[in-house]
Amino acid sequence: MSHHMIKGGFAASCLLVFILSFTACDLETSGNGKLDGFWHLESIDTINGGFNDLSQRRLFWAFQAKLLELTDRDGLHPQCLMRFEQGGGVLKLSDPYLYDREGGEGDHPLTGPDYLVPFGVNGVSENFTIEKLTGSKMILNSGKLRLYFTKF
Repeated sequence: MSHHMIKGGFAASCLLVFILSFTACDLETSGNGKLDGFWHLESIDTINGGFNDLSQRRLFWAFQAKLLELTDRDGLHPQCLMRFEQGGGVLKLSDPYLYDREGGEGDHPLTGPDYLVPFGVNGVSENFTIEKLTGSKMILNSGKLRLYFTKF
């Protein structure tokens, strides 16, 4: 075997290891399964029969790692961040912050739900039963409200 073939084989092996190391990074997940991603809040039902069609509004919940971002792309409500946990068919939201990276002061903790209510969240800490979670649809139930989402 020639010196050039050994050198070329070593270079190819190094290149393969380099490519696979980046591929391995892409395969890591947050463990959130189908919950991860960008969800459009389509409607909110009250358990006693009220209905709020939000399909023409651009209200979104975005899940990544252990952080939930609540965003109004219509610009009517400020952006908020919350921590979340999921397990046993329950989604637990807590620790809300008003997103304020442009003001220079950083995010502000929220002590009340005022900024969260437009997104279907009625407390600074709230639990939802996950009634449905597929790759494209999600239904959450707080006991008072039922929220319907489509994955965007």
